[in-house]
Amino acid sequence: MTGAHFQLELKLLLNTRLFAATAGLFIALAVLAGWQGGQLARAQAAAIEAARDLERKHDAEALAKATEIRSGEIDPPWWQSPLNVQAWSYAMIRHVSLPPRPLAGAAVADTDLKPFLFRINPHPPDRWSNRASELTPSVAAYGGFDLADLILILTPLLVIIAFAGVIADRNGSERQRLAIIQKASETGLLSARLAPRAIIVLVIIALAALAGLIATVPPLAPETITGGLAIIAAFLGHGLFWIAAAAALILLVRKAVTTFSTLVALWFVLAVLAPLIVEVSARISAPPPSPLAGFAAERAAIVAARMQEEDLTRTYAQTDPLAREMLLTALARDQLLITPTNLLIQREVDRQLAAARASRQAARTRFEARLEALAGFSPMLAARRVVYAAAGRGPDRRTAFDAQVAAYYLGLQESFVPLLMRRATLDDVLLPAPFEFQEP
Repeated sequence: MTGAHFQLELKLLLNTRLFAATAGLFIALAVLAGWQGGQLARAQAAAIEAARDLERKHDAEALAKATEIRSGEIDPPWWQSPLNVQAWSYAMIRHVSLPPRPLAGAAVADTDLKPFLFRINPHPPDRWSNRASELTPSVAAYGGFDLADLILILTPLLVIIAFAGVIADRNGSERQRLAIIQKASETGLLSARLAPRAIIVLVIIALAALAGLIATVPPLAPETITGGLAIIAAFLGHGLFWIAAAAALILLVRKAVTTFSTLVALWFVLAVLAPLIVEVSARISAPPPSPLAGFAAERAAIVAARMQEEDLTRTYAQTDPLAREMLLTALARDQLLITPTNLLIQREVDRQLAAARASRQAARTRFEARLEALAGFSPMLAARRVVYAAAGRGPDRRTAFDAQVAAYYLGLQESFVPLLMRRATLDDVLLPAPFEFQEP
C-alpha cells in the first residue's frame, strides 16, 4: 500500500458525504458524552466535598457547645447536649462516599442507580445495607448512555459505512471487472482497498476517544495517562474486531446485500442482545441471591427478635454492669427504652442471619464472577469491562466499597453501642474518624 493509494482511499471516503457526516457526528457525540460524564463526576466530587465540609463544621459546633456546657455557660436538656451519647449519636453527621476516579467521566455505568454518598450512624433505621441496589453490572450499565457505550455501539456502524464502497464494488462493479481482466489478484485488490480504510477508521476511533476523554476535564496525573491509554486501547481493540469481521465477510461473500445484512445482524446480536444473553446465562449457571428473599428474612428475624425484647434486655443487663440498673428498672416499670431495645433487636438479627448473609454474599460473588467470565465472549462487553475498570466504575470497586462501609458501620457500633445502652454522658464529644475509601 503506497502513500498515493492511501490518499486516494482517504479522498474517496471523505468525498462520501455519508461517511464524512458519520465521522464528524461520531467525534462530536463523543465530546458531548465525555463532557456530560465529566459533569456528573465533578458534581459527585463536589457533593462529597460539601458533605465533608458539613461534617467538619458540625463537629466544630459540637466541640464549641461542649466547651460552653463544661464552663457552665449553658445547661441544655440531655437531648440537646453533644456530651450525651444518645442525643449526639442521632445528631452526628457522618457520610460514606465512593469518590469518582480521575477518568470517571468516561463511564456513567450504574452511578445513577446506586448510592455514592449517604449518611450513616450507629442506629438500625439508618443501616446502609438497606439502601444498596441489587442491580447487576451488565443491566445497570444501561442506566446512562456514556462515552463507553457511545463508541462501542457506534463503532460497528462506522466500519460498515467506511467499507460500504468496497462492499458495493465487490458486487461486480466496473472497477472490479477491470482488475480481473488485468489478471490482478482479487484478494490483493480488496485487501489493498480495505487496509487504508481500516487505518482511517482506527484513527477516527482514537480521535473520538481522545476528544471524549479530554472533554471530561480529568485532573492531570500519571493515573490519568495510564487509564486513558487503556481506554483508548480498549476502543481500538473493539474496532479491530469489527474491521476483521467485516473484511472476512467481504472476502468470503460476493453479494453486497448479504454482506450488509450479515454485518447489521452481527452488530445487533453483539451490541444489543449480548448483554441480555450474558445476564441470563449467568443467572442460570450461578443464580444470584434474591433481594426479596433477603428482605423477607430480615423482616421475619426482626419480628421474631421483637417478641424476645424483654429476654434480650435481661441477658444484656447481666453482661454490662454499667447499664444493668437502668435496664432492669425500665423492665420493672414496663417501660423499655427505645434506643437500647432497637440496638439489642438489631444485634440479635445480625447474630441470627450472619450465616445467611454470608451465603448470599458468596452467591453474589459467584454470580458476578460468572458474569465477568461470560462477558469475555462478547467483544463489546470485554472492551466495556476494561473501560469501566480504568474509569473506576467496575463491580470490583463497588464490592470493595460495600465491604469498607460494612467495616466502618461495625466500628461505629463498637464505639457507640455500649455507651448508648448506658445513656452515657461523656466529658468530651465522641468524634468518629471520617470514612475514607481505600482503593482496592
